[in-house]
Amino acid sequence: MKIGHRFWFLRHGETTWNAIGKTQGQLDAPLSDLGRAQAAEAARLLASEPISRIVASPLSRARHTAEAAAEATGAALEFDPDLMECHLGELQGQPRGEFVREYFEGTWNPPGGEPYAAFAARVRAAMMRAVTGPGVLIVAHGGLWHAACGAASITPRLWPMPNALPIRVTPGPAEWRAEPLG
Repeated sequence: MKIGHRFWFLRHGETTWNAIGKTQGQLDAPLSDLGRAQAAEAARLLASEPISRIVASPLSRARHTAEAAAEATGAALEFDPDLMECHLGELQGQPRGEFVREYFEGTWNPPGGEPYAAFAARVRAAMMRAVTGPGVLIVAHGGLWHAACGAASITPRLWPMPNALPIRVTPGPAEWRAEPLG
């Protein structure tokens, strides 16, 4: 994946379903109290970064996290449905299981869901569309970070991606550098 500008990535804050180990996919679980606090802290950390544009998943957990960052940075906010999390079909809303690891390894496709290869292609294209210049923050989901890690050599890998940890990403010719803020 070729991105020529430094950018920032932020996974949404903790949701009520993250807290109880329920699989979300594209279902829309709200931020928990902790998740709202995490989003506010991430926004505080991002306030001093040169962010001028935020592109986010429209799912409420990412939208609310992005809105906090937009308020803190003064950046323009837009949404791209291609930044939504993977669709896990019939397993969305079920307890998180071994199938999640198998999905992200590309060895299992969820019944009624999105194959990992299709998901990865979708989000890589969305990330490349988002980062067309300097100063871009992408607010999305952990699965998107995994897809990015599969398309570029990123150090450190940060997988699984913690909730609401803002990272500054500097793409290089051979490797991307991911620097957690705070």
